[in-house]
Amino acid sequence: MTDTRTRIASDLERSFSAQGFAEQGVEALRAGADVSLRTLYKHFPSREAMIVGALEHRDRAYFDWLAGGPQDGVDHVLHPLVRLGDWLAEVANTGCLFLNAWAEYPDSQAIAATVIDHKARLADEFRLRLDRVAPGRDTGHLAETLFLLHEGMTQAARLQGREKATEAALRAARAALLAEGIC
Repeated sequence: MTDTRTRIASDLERSFSAQGFAEQGVEALRAGADVSLRTLYKHFPSREAMIVGALEHRDRAYFDWLAGGPQDGVDHVLHPLVRLGDWLAEVANTGCLFLNAWAEYPDSQAIAATVIDHKARLADEFRLRLDRVAPGRDTGHLAETLFLLHEGMTQAARLQGREKATEAALRAARAALLAEGIC
């Protein structure tokens, strides 16, 4: 992405995260990005393209957020859940921006594809981490469980609070890992 396009995508992502997808008109999005209408449409020629651009920006930001952490053991596997707890405290606690977008635009193939790709990459993150700490073992079902805990934690944080949701997800994840002999 060009610097201007990246900056606009970042501003769109912040706007959609803060105010949702239905509330803001293009003029408000343009003003939030501090660009001309022509520049906005040059980089994102439709509302759908603006949403996809914002989601793609969020995807990159979130995977940068998850990077690193402990390199082995249970803490390596649990790192995405720990970082999600941090994300919910420091960045956003308004539910999943991806699923919110898809709910607002269920007929958009472009938005659906972006959401599905993001979620598949996130599920794969757990599989890759499990492969590192339990090489050669079939841990696909466990990766699915951890992904489900991640998604549930995102939603539960809105209802129960971030701390309670994080503690519950980590407790369940540790129990699932222990049940599979990964400790």
